[in-house]
Amino acid sequence: MLDNDNPTENESDGSKDGNGNARSAGYSSPSIVARRNRILDETRRMIGEVGLTNLSMDDVAKRANVAKRTLYNAFQSKEHLVASAISKYMDAYERKISYSTNDATLAWMLERLVIVARRNLEIRNYIRALMNIYYSTDVDPGIRAAIHYIAALSQDPWIHELAARRQLQPWIDPSTLSDMLIRFRFATAHAWAEGEIADEALVVELVRGFLTLVAGATRASTRKEILDVLAGLEQNPLLSAEFARLNAAK
Repeated sequence: MLDNDNPTENESDGSKDGNGNARSAGYSSPSIVARRNRILDETRRMIGEVGLTNLSMDDVAKRANVAKRTLYNAFQSKEHLVASAISKYMDAYERKISYSTNDATLAWMLERLVIVARRNLEIRNYIRALMNIYYSTDVDPGIRAAIHYIAALSQDPWIHELAARRQLQPWIDPSTLSDMLIRFRFATAHAWAEGEIADEALVVELVRGFLTLVAGATRASTRKEILDVLAGLEQNPLLSAEFARLNAAK
């Protein structure tokens, strides 16, 4: 996912060759992989705890029980470390999702939006930190690009399938639509994390807004399908628990 998202060849596992020189562990060393995963996991936890501004390489090294030099050998910079930690976490979560719908369909897209939004409700501090990083005016472009890229992976298969079936309006192309939807999803997540959207309203607001945007960008049978889903959203089994909470909160 990132240029340096695998262990580097010049990382050493501490062993020596016959001349007493450090021997490269290579890509397959279990100790290198385990150490790298520990560094990335601790970095991700600290992002949620202290945010990006207060995150230091010294503190990460202490938490991960590695030398500061090891961090720079493996990741070159704090920005690359943060981007790698975010990517690892999102990749791991994506692999755990079990879908009941076919890939690259509207039902698949809806299911994914609901699953991820429900997950976000459980990790508010991390989502707040992540969105603050993304919207920071001085964040490294590589970090913002990594966060953006992860979100694109979750929707691009469906968008490109729509384009292949000529279901997009002539004024929109797949990459532009994807960027628009990501900006909406992140703006919604940021507003919720800052308390502007109630917990019980997050999933419904995200799904309804997402579908409303896509309805304007699609045509023919796909647009009709989306409009039908919007019209019957409250009766959609996927959102029955969310609407029940919304109604109870009124």
